[in-house]
Amino acid sequence: MTSGPGAPPLPPPQPPADAARAIREAAQNVASAWAQPTDPAEHSRALSQLHSILRDLGIATRGLARFQTTGYPADPAPPDFPQHVAVSAEWLLEACEHPHGVLAAEGLTPVPDPDEPGAMLCRAARIAITAWRQPAGTSAERDSTVEQLIAAVGLLVAATMSLAKYAPRRRALDLRAVAASLSEVTTCLSKAIPPTQRTSNAGPFRVAPRRPRKSGR
Repeated sequence: MTSGPGAPPLPPPQPPADAARAIREAAQNVASAWAQPTDPAEHSRALSQLHSILRDLGIATRGLARFQTTGYPADPAPPDFPQHVAVSAEWLLEACEHPHGVLAAEGLTPVPDPDEPGAMLCRAARIAITAWRQPAGTSAERDSTVEQLIAAVGLLVAATMSLAKYAPRRRALDLRAVAASLSEVTTCLSKAIPPTQRTSNAGPFRVAPRRPRKSGR
């Protein structure tokens, strides 16, 4: 596939585990950056970036539910792997719908520095859409992909709660709802991989389990 007549071929998608690792590393930088006090413009930009990150991660994670295990011997995913990953994708898409202030702010802030942590995580989440569209690899790569995503979402919980700390009351409530949905994502993803592979990567904000609303996406 090319991008036009005479254009060089597009690069192949990233391996799923590499894309997940890039998201986790970018999320670590975002958690550190958003833990610091910000001025109103920076805060609004972070909210807009959070909305884009959650939307793209939700779309990407829907693809991850179709992971095909390869290699020999083939170790198939647990039978409920697609269901748990698909539900986690719906929680991500629901999370991006919570903060009305985020939706209002999107597109109204200046274009960020491309090397800014939030912008880098936006790019990593967007790249994952392609990387996870037809994901395939060994069972170890499958589990590593999910583990990296669990860690990334846990970091996003912490980053979201940091934004809530410096937000007006109404927006802070919306952000806490986002964090609650993200905690459900880590719960679902931790059920998708074998128990021997699970680690405690969930964020610090926990709520009672519930089901996501069906997304119209």
